[in-house]
Order: sequence, then C-alpha cells, then structure tokens
Amino acid sequence: MSSISFIGWIHTIAGTAAIFIGVYILCKYKLIEFSLYSGKIYIFLTGISAATSLLIFNNGGFNLAHLLGLFTLMALLLGFIFENREFFGISRHLQAFSYSATLLFSLIPGMSEVFTRLPPGNPIAQSIFDPILQKTFLVLTFLYFCLIIYQSYWIKFRLKT
Repeated sequence: MSSISFIGWIHTIAGTAAIFIGVYILCKYKLIEFSLYSGKIYIFLTGISAATSLLIFNNGGFNLAHLLGLFTLMALLLGFIFENREFFGISRHLQAFSYSATLLFSLIPGMSEVFTRLPPGNPIAQSIFDPILQKTFLVLTFLYFCLIIYQSYWIKFRLKT
C-alpha cells in the first residue's frame, strides 16, 4: 500500500467514500440527485475520483481505468443536464441511467484494485483478465441493468402519484 502516490490516496479515499454514499443514496432515495445534499457530496467525490484517475499512470499509458474515468465525468455532466432540463418526458430516466452509471464505472476499477492487491502477497486475481474479475464485472453490469429497470418503474410509479 505504500506504493500509492498522494494523488492515488486522494483518488482512493474520494472514490471509496463516493461508492458508499452512492449505495446509501440508492437504498434510501432510489435515485442519485444533485438536489439532495448527499447527492451533491456523491457527485463531488465521484468527480474528484474520476478526475484524479486521469493522473494515475501505474501501468504505463492510457488504459481502461482512464477511459472509465472519462465516462464517469461525462455521465456526471449528462446526469446534471438531465436533472435540470426536460427532454421529451424522459429526463428522469436519463438522469437515473447517467448517475447510476457513475457507480458502475467506479466499481469496475475499484473491484480490480481490490482483487489484484488483496490479500498482500497473494492477491485474489493476477490481472483484470482473471476469470474471477471477469465474472465480477458481469455481475456488476447485470446488477446495474436491474437497478435501471427498478428505477424506471419507480420513476413511472412516483410520477403517477
């Protein structure tokens, strides 16, 4: 763990806190929204984590984690736009899709780091191509699509009342 740079620590702390806050928001409110105080914290920490990910080059040049960082920043921007503008009656759905995607985009490299670093000396996975990580990514993606379906039904039900 001592090989983590100062930027790496900021990235790790902000990203880990954001993931826990994001899960809390989804459990309590069903949607991540900038209008919530906890939503503002989540979006800020996620933005910091994504931006700092672009400054970390442990494995050479630009890689998948950097691409996910860019996707996260783009999804945060789109989520904010969809939360504040109406587009053909589907803005709430697009907001949910965008903000929830940021959680998926954070969990994929987060799980990669955990599985390839822990336990020290004998990590669970040797690389992001390890079958256990590939299965983990598949499960996370499946859970994301289940979340989007749930949120879509919840938005439709909530808007009718």
